Amino acid sequence: MNQDPYKVLLIEDNPEQARLMKLITGRSEFAIESFIAHDAESGLHLLQEQSFDVVVLDYHLPRLNGLQALKKIKDLKISIPVIMVTGQGDERIAVQAMRQGAYDYLVKSKDYLDLLPSVIERAMKEKRLSSQLQQSEQRFFALFDRASIAIFIIDAVSLHMIQVNKRAEELIGLESTQLMQRPFQDLCSQRSLKEWHKFYSDLREKGHANSDQIFLVRSDNRLFPVDVNASLVSIGPKKVVQLFVRDISEKFKMQKQLLLSRQRLISLFDGITDLISVQDREHNLIMGNKRYAQAVTQHAQKLVGEKCYKALFNRSTPCDNCPARETFATGEARFLEIFYHGRTFHIWTYPMAGLDGKPEFLIEYVKDVTDQKEIEKQLIKAEKLASIGLLSSGIAHELRNPLNIIETARYTIEEILENKDATVENRLSIIKKNVRRASIIIDNLLQFSRHSDYERERIDLRKLLDQTLDLLEKDVNRRNIEIVKEIQDTPKTFFSLDSLKQVFLNIILNAVQAMPEGGKLLIRTRTLPDDQWVTIDFIDSGKGISEENLKHIFTPFFSTKRNQGGTGLGLYLSYTIIKREGGDISVKSKEDKGTQFSIKLPVAKATDTFLQSISVNSQHSNYVNK
Repeated sequence: MNQDPYKVLLIEDNPEQARLMKLITGRSEFAIESFIAHDAESGLHLLQEQSFDVVVLDYHLPRLNGLQALKKIKDLKISIPVIMVTGQGDERIAVQAMRQGAYDYLVKSKDYLDLLPSVIERAMKEKRLSSQLQQSEQRFFALFDRASIAIFIIDAVSLHMIQVNKRAEELIGLESTQLMQRPFQDLCSQRSLKEWHKFYSDLREKGHANSDQIFLVRSDNRLFPVDVNASLVSIGPKKVVQLFVRDISEKFKMQKQLLLSRQRLISLFDGITDLISVQDREHNLIMGNKRYAQAVTQHAQKLVGEKCYKALFNRSTPCDNCPARETFATGEARFLEIFYHGRTFHIWTYPMAGLDGKPEFLIEYVKDVTDQKEIEKQLIKAEKLASIGLLSSGIAHELRNPLNIIETARYTIEEILENKDATVENRLSIIKKNVRRASIIIDNLLQFSRHSDYERERIDLRKLLDQTLDLLEKDVNRRNIEIVKEIQDTPKTFFSLDSLKQVFLNIILNAVQAMPEGGKLLIRTRTLPDDQWVTIDFIDSGKGISEENLKHIFTPFFSTKRNQGGTGLGLYLSYTIIKREGGDISVKSKEDKGTQFSIKLPVAKATDTFLQSISVNSQHSNYVNK
């Protein structure tokens, strides 16, 4: 590999002499590239602009002589070998130059130019060697000082600290100047002194030692545990101890947390009221929860080591179709139902994998389901009642067709008969009223028996209330009812649109029907102080509800308007809808003073979106935030 040429700066005022020096150095067997400056000022300028390996400096220079130039080089902190060249017989100047830091000197004798290349080579080699040594030292001290672990170097005899790194300063909270020449044991807590002496005794005997039982004291007097690893090292005739110290406070915290977690898990394990155990491949019990231990006392004197089939069911052989075998064979959970002394038990087994990923133990979960089985019998009866509801739903659908035919026929007769007498008109009105009543009953019956997915979306309450009022505008005007709206700029709610429309319709319709002689309906919205809920109040000036009836207001099929066609499902359905979707509904009323229904709904969050993919039709687009 070719070595880069040495860069040499020749500061010589004599042009002819400078040319000869450059010529001679260029012919050297060493690769030397020379640059010339004819005065000290030019040379200093080049030194600040470029990097050179050696400077050859003539003493006799204009303005600044060689010694003055040498001083300037040192003042500029330029680390470079300087070879001073003096006139013949000028030894005194050469000695002075060496004292000021010159690397070497040459007297301008007849053969000094022949010596110059070799002096330059020697200076360059020493410089590079010195540079390598300096870099090596720098790397060592960088590694030492920047190590992530605290390092203390202490005298093996006096045990005084003689060197510490930055991490050690941070660990103790003191600077190195405050730690030097102090015995390391001064940093140990009183309760750790005994452990420290034992530690140092092991170190002297074996040449190395370690301990995680020593506590040190920080500058703020706080104790902290450390892991200390030490070795005895000889540096020439002197012996020192290297201490590598690591703060293990987090390890202690983790151990404490692990112990706490273990205690919690045991408490949880023992708190489970069903039977849980851990078993090996031979059905031996490794451990069991408190309930398991209580259950097996009648068949076993001990828990650990007993066979599970003996402890639970007093058997001498494993249960038929024991799920444990399959769990160990397949690594999958298994289930078994067992009948024992009139009781029914469900047993599940789950694998516990070892380091090789294969089942090493298994968890057995045993549950007495005798009472649950009895409940299931009762549920079967309840399901039969539910089927009646499904049948009702089917009947309701079938009734829609004849009702539509009747309504169509009534409308046709009403259009054909131009001069209807009072009797016919009364009969047609009765048909219309009862068809409408039958339709309402069918709608409520369908709503009561229908099971839906209850999609949710962001809803503008102002627009939804306006939409609902538009549906009832005719009845409102006919009854001479004043609608007062105090609707604030309330945030959107996150709810099922169709469900909420049904609730608003039911409550407003009830209010209208409670004011047959006219009155006022106040609809008011409020955002609660926590900004998480919005409340809609419906306050009417109607007849009110008696205290006796008020407690049954949300009971299904309860109605105070039986003679007006009421089915008693409207408010029940409203209550069910609001409650099942996370809202709340309440009512306050006094007879002849009016009634107030209040609905509390959750405010839509920024992250709330459609719960399912919903096809938003044109009527939704008026009040749904798309």
